[in-house]
Amino acid sequence: MDLSATQSQPPRNQGDSTFLKKKKKRFLMRVIIFLLLHLLMLPLYWRKTYGLLTLKSIGAFLQKC
Repeated sequence: MDLSATQSQPPRNQGDSTFLKKKKKRFLMRVIIFLLLHLLMLPLYWRKTYGLLTLKSIGAFLQKC
């Protein structure tokens, strides 16, 4: 007896769309984490690169006076 004809099966695309939604959500979470970490590191980067310039300019300013 063939029961496959009596049982309702989900459409083929439904399973794929759930998988794609999960994959998209994982990708978006990775992007958010990546951007958040870089945003948190930005002040350290600015301090490291431009902090030395400001110290040099202040030193040069103090020497002129």
